[in-house]
Amino acid sequence: MRYKQSIVKIAVVNFEPVITGSKPDKAATLEKIISLSIKAAKQGANIIVFPELALTSYTGFSLKDVYELSEPIPGPSTNTVQEVASKYNVYIAFGMIERRYSKLHNSVPFIGPEGVLGVYRKVHLAKFAEEWATPGDSYPLIQTPWGPIGIGICYDNYCFPEVPRIYALRGARIHLNVTAFPQFPDANDYWDFYITTLGARSIENNMFIASANMVGKQGDFEYFGHSVIIGPKPGKMSYQIYAGPLGKEEGIAMAELNLSVLDNLCIGVRTIFEDRRPETYAPIVERRY
Repeated sequence: MRYKQSIVKIAVVNFEPVITGSKPDKAATLEKIISLSIKAAKQGANIIVFPELALTSYTGFSLKDVYELSEPIPGPSTNTVQEVASKYNVYIAFGMIERRYSKLHNSVPFIGPEGVLGVYRKVHLAKFAEEWATPGDSYPLIQTPWGPIGIGICYDNYCFPEVPRIYALRGARIHLNVTAFPQFPDANDYWDFYITTLGARSIENNMFIASANMVGKQGDFEYFGHSVIIGPKPGKMSYQIYAGPLGKEEGIAMAELNLSVLDNLCIGVRTIFEDRRPETYAPIVERRY
């Protein structure tokens, strides 16, 4: 399969939403998203990735505030971001609470110079924090100058390998992990879990993964950042870190990727898709009792 462009510069942002008092300040947070997008664009980024629910915060607001924090897509915030995308000829993904008909979704609009190119709605919800959300039920492929791009949100990518695989089978060479991954109080191996699972998704799908995470404290949770870009490494079977990981402070990590390296992978991983046997995979969609 041939694509129009193979060289792409991706920026992932360690990001902290603005919380005023006990409530997310959406207007101030949007200003930060715009400012950091312009900064990344001026540094040459083609695609800029912010965390899950970056516009509002992932935790730290009450259920009674959710509807007020939500917006349609397209809507005021996506329109503002699209102005930046158009002016700087960039593509921007960020998390927000989407109001769609009578339902609310944990969503990521992918915005290009011409407008919203697609919306991913989180399919696998974390029950401890997303009581308000209706799960999505599809995996929209985003068409870009670098070929199709996949998006998964946090839990989707770490614990459900089917998600990146679906996109890879449909031709995606880039997958976005738009995440809000905290330092859970009952485990201290969050970094190992994060990089191990993303590394596995990269290897098993022959794809680059750009991961943007929250930082700072929101409600009861501290977010550990470590935004990173990883992908297959020429001459190696494992993955390579191309940018980051950042630390626990706000910042931007950026990498110029040559997607054509995927055409010449090591023999041990080169034929993964040719060697699949989907006729044996029916048990994976059976309900577990």
